[in-house]
Amino acid sequence: MKLKFVRRLMEAGVHWQMVALTVALFVIVLVFVDLKPHVDENFFFSTSDPGFGQEKKIEQHFPSQPQLILAVSSSDISSPRYFERIQKLTQEVDTIDGITSVKSITSGPKNFQDALESPFWSRLLIAKDRKSTNVILFTRGGDTGKLVQRLERIVHDAEAKDFRIHIAGTPYVVEMLQRSITHDFHYFSLTAVVLFGLTMAAMFRSARVFLGMLATCASAVLLTLLLQQIFGRRIGILTVNLGTIVFVVAMSHLVYMTFNWQTLADRTHRLEKKSPDLAADAVRITLPPSFWSMICASLGFASLLVVEAKPLRELGFGGVLGSIVAFGCAYVMYPPFLRWAIPRESKIVEAEPPHWFWSRQFPILSVAVILVAGGLGFGLRKVNTDPSLLDYFKPHQELRDGLEYVDRNGGCNPLTMVVSSADGSKLNTDAAYQKMWTLHGAFENYRDAGTVISLPTLLAEGDRTPFSFLLSYEKIMEIMEQPKYARVAKTFITEDREETMFLLRMVEAKRHKLRLEVVDDLRSIARKHGFTPRLVGGIYYLQGRLAKLVASSLVTGLFWLNALFIVIAWIVARSVRGAIAMIASLMLVPLCMLGGIGWLHVPVDIISAPATNVCIGIAIDSMIHLVFGVRRAQRDGKKGWPAWIAAREEQWRGIVYSDVIIGAGFAIFVLSNFPPTQRFGLVVLAGLVIDILANLFVLPLLGGATWKRATKR
Repeated sequence: MKLKFVRRLMEAGVHWQMVALTVALFVIVLVFVDLKPHVDENFFFSTSDPGFGQEKKIEQHFPSQPQLILAVSSSDISSPRYFERIQKLTQEVDTIDGITSVKSITSGPKNFQDALESPFWSRLLIAKDRKSTNVILFTRGGDTGKLVQRLERIVHDAEAKDFRIHIAGTPYVVEMLQRSITHDFHYFSLTAVVLFGLTMAAMFRSARVFLGMLATCASAVLLTLLLQQIFGRRIGILTVNLGTIVFVVAMSHLVYMTFNWQTLADRTHRLEKKSPDLAADAVRITLPPSFWSMICASLGFASLLVVEAKPLRELGFGGVLGSIVAFGCAYVMYPPFLRWAIPRESKIVEAEPPHWFWSRQFPILSVAVILVAGGLGFGLRKVNTDPSLLDYFKPHQELRDGLEYVDRNGGCNPLTMVVSSADGSKLNTDAAYQKMWTLHGAFENYRDAGTVISLPTLLAEGDRTPFSFLLSYEKIMEIMEQPKYARVAKTFITEDREETMFLLRMVEAKRHKLRLEVVDDLRSIARKHGFTPRLVGGIYYLQGRLAKLVASSLVTGLFWLNALFIVIAWIVARSVRGAIAMIASLMLVPLCMLGGIGWLHVPVDIISAPATNVCIGIAIDSMIHLVFGVRRAQRDGKKGWPAWIAAREEQWRGIVYSDVIIGAGFAIFVLSNFPPTQRFGLVVLAGLVIDILANLFVLPLLGGATWKRATKR
């Protein structure tokens, strides 16, 4: 008797134990997990990537420091007043910790006229339109967060109506990216969870169900973050949205389980009554489709593990881990809350379509969806996976305006190219100097190139010194390698004098080619002028490689996911027609999403690209639950179209309302000030609409319609 009492007491309190577990996980994550998103200059690739390897080789052979650029505009950049302000600004920024040196028209050239006449200083410091000059800050690298904050304060105090300062440079862009994703992680993720919760509460009208869903989904997210930390994975530019994705994946299992629980209660006339055994029945019928949904979601994320791009691989690992954790939490933590709760139907759920609605085949609507998907599919050729750097930031804001200004006046995205003479000759001779000048001019005349700094500009500056005609170019290089000249020559030529580096600031706004195509053009120009391209690096090149990998991941990831889904569809549907119907319906989701993105010219950046994976995962989830509903109806004696009618009546709530809840959470991302996050939210919302149409109308038509007029009742 005592044992039975204790068992009942334990069963009655399991839900509170689950709440306590959630609280404990929250405290552990808060104390031990690094919740700050990390972005650095090399966040694009892992250290084993060939592109990253080229960048490291360039850094070893041509030591340089990350640069910040202050483009300072004025109506008269030659006035004494402007000169005084530049001098003061130069002195102030030189005092910032982390700044190793500063070059401006007051620190480098003798005076403004000297800067204008210098082949080196004029390119480095003075804009082509003569309306601004640059203050170049050389940094130690590493974490530049505090440095940028101090710089922003100095710039704010120094700015005036006729003295506008625009900031650019890789360290600044990286810091702004980190701020944006950190803001979205802390505010929008939390707000999305609140919206998820409010929608669930309104839909199920049960505080106990709401508490259970919130505890289960939150635990799935917290446990995923904790395991990520244990495996040595930090929050990055893509995994910043992993918490929201895991919350959604876990919630999807719970929504279907809860609606099955309500449906069972309605069938057995146990609504408004406490029925603990209903929870076990709901778990029994929901577990098989949930298991296959988890397998599909894991495979979808696993397809990213073979991609070279570091952020996509991190998301792939986190997605697989999160999918498994979400499934485990859903079926371990949530059933005790269903046993505790009382099944009710809210006003929303009660307003269901009549039986005759689901008995219709909707051929016109389904065919229209298929035709629209086919038309949108032609937009796949227009998908832009290599957007401008400017597209990462919102128009008409200080950061974007500054980048655009710098971009117009010399380019804002650095590219480095290392070349050697095609005939193997040294680069310290008069003949080599002339050849390099010719190549330099060809690079400057290329439409996507802005400012070009190279060894010949440096040597030309040396030629301007008195009695320089007495010195050979080799001697000038040796002098400029000395510490008192900041070893500047080492930045542009190797010790064996066989390789030299060209530093280009590439223009983003006018680019009409893919970055890698631009790099290929520059390689061809080098070959045409008697040089062999050896290495290419810089953020511009890495972004180009990343864009190519994003495009290939969309293609190869979808291919392998569909290939694996063919096997799973056959296992789930257990018929050729059912499997084909599932595959055809699933294809509508990427066709509509990616094709629509192409037609609307929406940039597909590294952050918004995974939205397709999220929506395909949701679509597969809905399909599997619907097909399992068909199989249950077939076991009850229904065949053909009547089985699909029964499945739609049983599962439409889970399909529609899970998408509504998910859409409500992702809608908050549209309000972000970070365009990639906005695009992520919008693409998910669009995909959810396609998901509902494909699963409730197209899939039943393809999988169960009798194609006869004799089906009238």
